Amino acid sequence: MAPIRITVIAAISALLLSVAPAHADRANAHYRDGLTLKEQGKVDAAIAKFEAAVGERDNHAMAWASLGHLYKKKKQYDKAVAAYEKAASFLKNDAIVWGNLGMAYYRAKRLDDALRALRKASKLDPKDAQTHANLGALLRKKGLEDEAIRHLELAVKYAPSEHIYANNLGVALRHAGKHDAAAEWFQKAIAIKGDVASYHYNLAGVYRRNEKVDDAIGELSIALRLKPDLAQAWYDIGHMHRLNHDNEKAVTAFNRYLELTRGKDPEADARVVEQIEALGGTAGAPMADKKKPKPKPKSKRKSKSKRRSKSKR
Repeated sequence: MAPIRITVIAAISALLLSVAPAHADRANAHYRDGLTLKEQGKVDAAIAKFEAAVGERDNHAMAWASLGHLYKKKKQYDKAVAAYEKAASFLKNDAIVWGNLGMAYYRAKRLDDALRALRKASKLDPKDAQTHANLGALLRKKGLEDEAIRHLELAVKYAPSEHIYANNLGVALRHAGKHDAAAEWFQKAIAIKGDVASYHYNLAGVYRRNEKVDDAIGELSIALRLKPDLAQAWYDIGHMHRLNHDNEKAVTAFNRYLELTRGKDPEADARVVEQIEALGGTAGAPMADKKKPKPKPKSKRKSKSKRRSKSKR
């Protein structure tokens, strides 16, 4: 019986060897088609091709990674996690895959898993700025401020021209109570890209805490010029104008805040109305401490020169 068993095993092995290359070829063909469709923006068709690729060859890591990306794009985060987990099981030392898996976990609200995956990605590629930035944001959300700041400092070190990282470092420093350092990083973010309203708003927040009223008003004015519907900025600038005893501007700002937020938080609205009335204004109406004099009507009498010129004609 032994020789027969060996013969059967050999036959099965030969069959597997003959089938595997065909499966691999079909898997690769589906994968290439999926990439083309992905580039064309045909997300569902691309997903179908990548699913066909992994159906032919379960260990097609790049097809799994592509599926993870597209599922994440469609906000199907549980599917994205499953796909990236499969990719990572085959690409155990690929920092990009682990970083993507970490962010898929994050969007699926699996924060501990996200932290584990991002830390692994950071170890695999210690100089990747985006991974450090993502770690910093996640750690700050978990209340680990000091570690968050360390990773965000590495993010700006490896990508000094990335304004988002500079702003995020400023936010982390502000939350840690390091206001002067936060202001420096908000200023750097603005120096790189000055047309982002939130950067000016964040810098104004530091000035407000440091009681630099005029500086805060300046930054809030820029933020509102860039984004006129930024409700909280209207409230803050109203508060700053009130501290400056510029009641008319304060009332105008508070009323604009009410226009943008009315009905969302009735208790907050009531408090703002009280502030407006305390300043001598009326909610929903511009303040008018003094009645502007009516312009004098223009005289119908013509000048002598005009009368003379008319008489000569």
